[in-house]
Amino acid sequence: MNDRTNEAGCIVIGEGVSVSGKFVVPGRAVINGSLEGELQADEILVGAQGKLVGNIKVRKADVFGEVHDTLLASEHLIIRSTGRVNGNASYGEIEIERGGLVQGAIVPAKAAVAVPIVLKPADIANVDSKTPS
Repeated sequence: MNDRTNEAGCIVIGEGVSVSGKFVVPGRAVINGSLEGELQADEILVGAQGKLVGNIKVRKADVFGEVHDTLLASEHLIIRSTGRVNGNASYGEIEIERGGLVQGAIVPAKAAVAVPIVLKPADIANVDSKTPS
């Protein structure tokens, strides 16, 4: 991804900066600090010190740092050797460099809507006890 952070519609979260909330970024989001919440952007670059926690929807993602929770990269997802994705990720195309880590469900974006909900045994017991006889 080229350096477009000076263009209109882009955001940079600097190293040591923590933000939370819901963000809609029409261009590129560069995360070198910490962002918690929802992020919708055209592209994201998560720097080596960057950390994203929440629901992320982008066209392209380039991950050198950490992403936790849900990541949808509709076109292209790159997980670099220092990158960590913990949670559910869906992608159009994917690249994972040697050393990159994914912990959780990872599915093509087209199949993301078809991912079944996994219930814990306690959830199943609660459903059964609420079902009328």
